[in-house]
Amino acid sequence: MMVYGIIAARLCLAIVFLYSGADKLLNWQSGVDEVRGFGLPWPRLCAALTIATQLTGGLLVASGYAVAVGAFLLAAFTAAATILAHRFWLYRGERFRQELTTALEHLAIIGGFLLIAIVEFPGTAP
Repeated sequence: MMVYGIIAARLCLAIVFLYSGADKLLNWQSGVDEVRGFGLPWPRLCAALTIATQLTGGLLVASGYAVAVGAFLLAAFTAAATILAHRFWLYRGERFRQELTTALEHLAIIGGFLLIAIVEFPGTAP
């Protein structure tokens, strides 16, 4: 039963990144505009790296191949994206609460990836 639970957890964590990466790839200009909206330099390069990270990490986690690598990759990506895109500390009122809630949700995702990486690290799987 534990094996199926771990597979389900990996798929749940990976699916949003696979969808987001594919959506940005299929809707390239929207992805570039999103990056530009965050004020990042070289929006095309950042969008391309985002797509590559989301698809590669998502595929690694979902497939069961090099899960720890994919999980650490997506955990680091999520941490960076949260700091760059959900700067709750800059806002007050309703916008503060919205951005803080999103940042905390991302923190939970990071925790899920760290847990998956620990469980799936070579030689430590149950």
